[in-house]
Amino acid sequence: MEENFILEKKKFIENYNLARPIMTILGDEVRQEILLTLIETGGTGGIRVGEIQKRSHVSRSAVSHHLKILLNAGIINMRREGTKNYYYIDFDDSTVKPVILFWQQVEPMLKRCIKERESRG
Repeated sequence: MEENFILEKKKFIENYNLARPIMTILGDEVRQEILLTLIETGGTGGIRVGEIQKRSHVSRSAVSHHLKILLNAGIINMRREGTKNYYYIDFDDSTVKPVILFWQQVEPMLKRCIKERESRG
């Protein structure tokens, strides 16, 4: 096996391990629905829990619970105006970047693994 391929594969696995915790968090269907709601309302300066609840058809307490998980993971952000909290996605300040990087590398790595396997057999 080529040394270069071994290093590429090692880096790919490292990137996967960085992305894995975020992918696990994003694997929950309720959190996916909340993220979709945040994306659909993007650019509005954020959205409040009640509005997320209306749009996502998830109970208010469930929305709050899942927002806390998304916040703690650094996937979304929150800004406060007085007593009101507004939730939003800021890709410049998000832990989702390792997931994006990982998925950008999947197809090239898959092709490289196929090529390596074919060259051996």
